[in-house]
This record gives sequence, C-alpha cells and structure tokens, in this order.
Amino acid sequence: MKLLFLGTAAATGIPLVFCNCDVCKKARINKGKDFRTRSSVVINGEMLIDLGPDVASQACKYNIDLGKIKYLVQTHSHADHFDAGHFITRWSEYATKNLSPLKIFCSKETCNDINFGVKIQEPSFEIYDETWKKNLNYDLHFLENGDTVEIDNYSITAINSFHDERINSLIYVISYCGRNILYGTDLFKVEQTSWDIIKKFKYNVVILDQTYGKGYNNGGHLDSEQVVNIINKMREENLISSNTHIYATHISHEGNEIHKKAEREAALHGYHIAYDGLEIKL
Repeated sequence: MKLLFLGTAAATGIPLVFCNCDVCKKARINKGKDFRTRSSVVINGEMLIDLGPDVASQACKYNIDLGKIKYLVQTHSHADHFDAGHFITRWSEYATKNLSPLKIFCSKETCNDINFGVKIQEPSFEIYDETWKKNLNYDLHFLENGDTVEIDNYSITAINSFHDERINSLIYVISYCGRNILYGTDLFKVEQTSWDIIKKFKYNVVILDQTYGKGYNNGGHLDSEQVVNIINKMREENLISSNTHIYATHISHEGNEIHKKAEREAALHGYHIAYDGLEIKL
C-alpha cells in the first residue's frame, strides 16, 4: 500500500498570494517543504482523496496519471477540496481521451453542492442525470456517518467531521488488505458518535487536520493542541502503536511555523508534519 501527499496546505496554500507574514515570506524564499499546495492524497495510484484545484500540477510534479484514478473519495465540496473546472473536463466536449470509469464517494449533501458548482461551469449539467454520468463516465456512492462500502480491495468508512454540517462533510477510514488509514482533514471536532467509529480500527496511518497552530483557532478546524489531544487519546485506547505513521496536514500560516520548526515541535509529541510529495509505503 502506498500513500502520496499531493498537497498539504489549508484553503489558501502557503505562501498566500498577498501575505507577507514571516511564514509566507520564508516559504517564498525556502520553497521545498515550506511551499504547500492544497491538501489531497492519492493511494496506490488509483484512489484520490479530494479533487482539489491544484491536482493537475500536483499530479504532473509527482508523476501521477490521473487518467488511472478509479475512485474519488470526496471529503466535502469546498473550493479548496473540489474543483468543478477539473471535473467538467471529463465531458466529451473537452476531447478528453481514454477516460477511465470513476467511482465517486461522498455524502449526498456534498454531491448536491458539487452539482451546484459544476452547473456554474456548464448550466446544462445535472450530476444525477444518467446521460451526464455516461458522458463523464462516473457513478455515485453516497455515505454518511458510520456507513461502510466495500469496493474491490478497499473498504471506505465515513465519519462525520462537523466541519460543515450543511454539506455533511466527512472524514474517512480507508482500509486495504488489512491496513487502515484515518484521513482526517477538515476535521472540526470528534464527537462521541464519531469516536465510536474511529475506535473500531487499529491504524497503520493517522492523518489529522492542523490548520492552526497552538493557541490560534478561528474555528472549523483543529489546532496543534487538539491534534496532540486526539493522538494521546488514540494511544490510551491502543488504536495506534509505535509503528503507526502519524502526520498533520492541511497546514495554514495561522499560528503554524515553517516546516522545520513545526516538525521539531510535533516530534516532541510523537507525530510529524506532512509535506507535499511525502510518500508512505506500508
């Protein structure tokens, strides 16, 4: 099993377009691990989590053939996680060649919002229409908190993230051949109903939202202190071990440091800071 971080930034990327804070200024100079594109990962070269706005350049940079993606697991429909313009290029009007079938997994509410976003690009589009499904070669699978779907060698379990309840945003446990990944970006809080699902698994990889640094939280996401609290709780309940790969992603410039400093702080608490291009092999 192989997981590749295509991007590790929060909504605006790092550096922000107009920002001249210390983190953004250093990112422009240092580049490398301090330069972050919007969060997305690919598993085994065939499962994409979040079709974000940077995915085309990310795939090119890391030699990922998006034409071979079989499964799109969508956490939610916010613009930094779903790009309608990229999706609509599956339409025959764009002359896309050798279009592989795509199975899309998300909540029904997220799908409704995706439909709205794509209709801005193409007013005649209707995501539930069989003609459009055939033309763009996709099908839809809806999940909500606690649902699990088995597809080929994968198991996908949905968990409520409470990030945006209007669109029923989700995080996921992705299981493959006995290995389990918790992908928890855009996670606002872990209610008991979510925890009851999380604790059903033993994890090989845990990935958590760290939009904000310690003591800096504008809502909707986790900060570094909350990340530590969740990790400690997972350790207490034996959901993770010393062999578990634990990473924070969805990093913003709000309270977080440049990568080297953030990694040093995270290591004190037994986890790491993901960076664009990081690959984990299990």
